[in-house]
Amino acid sequence: PKLIRLLPSEGYTAPAHVSIVFSRDMTGVAATSGTRIRCAASWIRQNLKGEALGALFHELVHVVQQYGRAPRRPGATRAPVWLTEGLTDYLRFYVFEPQTRGAEITRRNLSRARYDGSYRITANFLNWIVGRHGQEVIPKLNAAIREGRYSEETWTSLTGHAVADLGAASPAAPAAIA
Repeated sequence: PKLIRLLPSEGYTAPAHVSIVFSRDMTGVAATSGTRIRCAASWIRQNLKGEALGALFHELVHVVQQYGRAPRRPGATRAPVWLTEGLTDYLRFYVFEPQTRGAEITRRNLSRARYDGSYRITANFLNWIVGRHGQEVIPKLNAAIREGRYSEETWTSLTGHAVADLGAASPAAPAAIA
């Protein structure tokens, strides 16, 4: 219910059921398709005191997002993967488990510290956007994506700036770090 409240859009009803399957044969971490989350059992087991809970939260966000069900109408668009994963990690690292400081830009990530670097890097960028333009940017981005009306113009509408300009100005931009 808390996730659903964070990611509303007009006329949207979140799935009532989700299944989580732990697979001995799966490599990687986890993946979501519709309302089914598949987890690599060995990875989850090895990370029970670390990233496991956050990784499951990340996948549950995908269940609530339901971006794969965007309207199949002419002109409907899909968001880029960097944004879909970045929104998910923004909720994970800045709402669900901010104490982990897991989305901070580390020395290891400097080379790909661009707004569209995906996952944690984009989460950091989105946190900066929220700080400048308000928390309402997140549900509005979510609604645009879910409804199949996302475009780069969405950024200009929400912030008054093109996403590339925002990315260049953000503290995570390589020029800002150097």
